[in-house]
Amino acid sequence: MIELLQFLFMTEKDEHLYLNKDGLVNELLTEHSFSHKEVHEMLEWFAPILDGNSFMEVNPETVREISSWEKQRLPLTVIQQILQRESKKLISSGEREVLFDRLATLGLNSSIADEEVQTIIDGLIFHLQHYKYQILPHGDSKIPFGFLNNFTIH
Repeated sequence: MIELLQFLFMTEKDEHLYLNKDGLVNELLTEHSFSHKEVHEMLEWFAPILDGNSFMEVNPETVREISSWEKQRLPLTVIQQILQRESKKLISSGEREVLFDRLATLGLNSSIADEEVQTIIDGLIFHLQHYKYQILPHGDSKIPFGFLNNFTIH
């Protein structure tokens, strides 16, 4: 799944998870030869973000202690990088929590090259800061468009 996440982030196709998920899944399976298992795992990995439940209120004044589970599943360099980005106000405390959660579920370890990990970190931060809000309504809504910044999507 690491390769699939890298592909999505490098090509910015992760945006299609909101606008055309079925089309993206079909493209990944047919044009890019990812397996059904890889695509299913990727969708499950993104589910908390796509559902919008990932952005909890986090008190920025509290001290963040890294759990033993996170220490086992994240390299120290990744933990330090995330905390440093938060201290520089490049990410919010809520984004920090999503990064720790989603990256730890990948079980990043020394067998994954630093540049591969960096692609996922940078891609996930970009995703959280640009696509985190679902653009179009779900269900039986009769609204034919949604607004994102100054663009209208029809």
